[in-house]
Amino acid sequence: MSDQQVSLAIETSSRHGSVAMGRGDALLATAELGQQRHAVGLMPAVDAICREHDLAPRDIQQVSVSIGPGSFTGLRIAVTAAKMLGHVTGAKLVAVPTLDVVIQNMPVSQDKLPGAGAVMLNAKRGQCFTGIYEQRDEAWVARSEAALMTPAQVCEALNGQGAVVGDHLPEHDWPAGITVLDESLAVPRAEVVWQLGRERAARGQFVTPLEMVPFYVRLPEAEEVWQQKQAGGAQRKC
Repeated sequence: MSDQQVSLAIETSSRHGSVAMGRGDALLATAELGQQRHAVGLMPAVDAICREHDLAPRDIQQVSVSIGPGSFTGLRIAVTAAKMLGHVTGAKLVAVPTLDVVIQNMPVSQDKLPGAGAVMLNAKRGQCFTGIYEQRDEAWVARSEAALMTPAQVCEALNGQGAVVGDHLPEHDWPAGITVLDESLAVPRAEVVWQLGRERAARGQFVTPLEMVPFYVRLPEAEEVWQQKQAGGAQRKC
C-alpha cells in the first residue's frame, strides 16, 4: 500500500453521519454530516475536505464504507456513493461491518470491564442488531456474525457477564453481571471506519462495486410488508 495513498471513509449507518479522509497512515480530516442529512451533506463534505487539502475526487484511491446493519436509507446512500467513486475513479472499495466500528468505542481493559461485550442497535419489535465480542490481545474480536437478538438472548450469549453498548435499548431487567454503558458510545465514527478500512485493505480485503451492498441482517420493513401482501394474494388465489 502506497504511503501517500488517499483514502476516504463513509459512515451513514446511524443518525449521526460523518466522513473521514487520510493520506497514507495520517488522518487528514473528519466532517460531521448532521443528524439524518446524509443525502444532502455527504458529497459536499467530501468536496470540502478535498479542496482544503488540494485534492480532487480522482485522487481518492480507496473508499471504506460502514456497511451495516443500521439505517436502511443511510446505508444505501453510502453504498451508492462508494459505487459511483469506484466506477468513476477506479478507487478500491472496502466494506466495514458497522458493529465492528461501534465496538471500538468500548474500552479494552481487564481492570475495568469483563472480557466479553455486545453491541446492540435497536431494530424495533424488542430486538436489536447484535454483535457479540471478546477481548483478545487488547482488541475486540467478533465471536460470530451479526444477528437479531433480544436482551435476554444477549445475556445468555454473554453468560451473564460482560458489557453492553447500544442505543435505545429495549426495556430489560439486566443482571448484575452485565454493565450497560452510556449510549453515546454506540455512535459509529468515520475515523474508526477509516482505520478499520486501512487494516482490511492491508490484508487485501477489497470488494467490487457489484459486491458492495448494504448488510441489513433482515429485510427492510417495506419489503417485508410487500412480501406479506404477495403471500396473502397467492393464498386467496388458491
